[in-house]
Amino acid sequence: MAIESLVDSKFNASTKLVDKLIAQGAPLLASYWQFREEDGQWTLILVPPSADQKSVLLMKALDLLAQNPYRSVFALSDTRVDSHQIERAKVLGAYIRIDPYIGVRIDMTFTGGQFFESVIPVYFKPELMTHLSVAS
Repeated sequence: MAIESLVDSKFNASTKLVDKLIAQGAPLLASYWQFREEDGQWTLILVPPSADQKSVLLMKALDLLAQNPYRSVFALSDTRVDSHQIERAKVLGAYIRIDPYIGVRIDMTFTGGQFFESVIPVYFKPELMTHLSVAS
């Protein structure tokens, strides 16, 4: 059985990475950690808004990941830029109902024709959050 813990330092670094990508104008639709049982590890998924923008996001992410503090926190297999996740990101964004949602683990959910198991949101573009209400 694989250990499913996401180290706090990786999660914190991922939120800073996403903030930096957004500040640099990187085309980022969503970002979330996903645990895949078959790989036995958590992977940070960076989702571009379109397949055409994948290479731009990939280059900006790689540039940052090669620098400290990210270089010392992430292994090469920890992060993936994936344009095939666009529809999943849209469905997951619409599923989220409460803010703050960052860091709140979502387990075993089937919504919008997609199955999610062990996902931890890091960032979703505001227009994806169609059902979000602010928690009081």
